[in-house]
Amino acid sequence: MLLRRGRTQKVRHSLAARHQRSRCEPIHDAGKVMEPISEHQFLSVAIEEHCAACLDERQFAVSPTYMHYRLRAQDMIRRKTFPTWRVSTDGTSFIGAFEVPKQQAHSISFDDLSKASHLFGAIDFDATRDYFRSNRIIAFHCSSCGVHVVKDGNHRLLQCAVHMLDPDLEVYEVISGDWLRCQVDMKNFCECISTHALQSRPILI
Repeated sequence: MLLRRGRTQKVRHSLAARHQRSRCEPIHDAGKVMEPISEHQFLSVAIEEHCAACLDERQFAVSPTYMHYRLRAQDMIRRKTFPTWRVSTDGTSFIGAFEVPKQQAHSISFDDLSKASHLFGAIDFDATRDYFRSNRIIAFHCSSCGVHVVKDGNHRLLQCAVHMLDPDLEVYEVISGDWLRCQVDMKNFCECISTHALQSRPILI
């Protein structure tokens, strides 16, 4: 990632104008400009979005950073991005409880979920409804394994997957390279945690 030199550009969008700009310079990552924001700014957005997901597990991540960036919906869907919803091993039923172990509840991509209309009722998704009251997405990201877990905005992303919509999204994300101590959603999706668990098992001879 390269630090962008010179003065930061003026804020052009009304959403960004409502939040105080970080003094840190924007960072370029894979073609998108990532703007460092404060924890307070991140939480303010979560409150405005009425985010009901557990955000407290960020406190157990190692050296978390807070970022804001713009991304097209289909670009977000194509990368390793998952809703907090999980499914049974055979994919026929929805599992919402984070306490259910990975062996019994499996992650599902937005693309695969868009083809599983039999699950829409369980996740309260109506394919004829417009969920874009805003274009904000709140997510957690593991920079070690590349997984993104959407904490708020799952219905909006699923709407994009179902109807192949590609609007600009405002992503507010907590990023860390180590989520091993987290015990809510990240333990179910972060690939590093699965790898660590396997490596920690005693070797039986």
